Amino acid sequence: MCGLSEVAGKGRQSWEKRQREKAKRDKQIAKRAEREERKTDDGEEVESADGPSEAELYERFAKLSQKHAAGDIDDETFEEKRSELFEQLGLESH
Repeated sequence: MCGLSEVAGKGRQSWEKRQREKAKRDKQIAKRAEREERKTDDGEEVESADGPSEAELYERFAKLSQKHAAGDIDDETFEEKRSELFEQLGLESH
């Protein structure tokens, strides 16, 4: 038989898990909004609701690489934007 304390403990664990998952979702939403804001600030085209196509992401990466090679953007900005693009492509960034 289950004791009342076991049931109460499981309920607390479930509540804590839901809170962690909610916090994770909220963080993802905030990061997404921040990325969108940076895109509009940089004058880049805002992506559609479905998101950019894979070809468009590769094109963005090519342009980003060209800007970096030309010295138009610094290393930190390049790495940040490269990581974002790789994340959207589902690739790992090293």
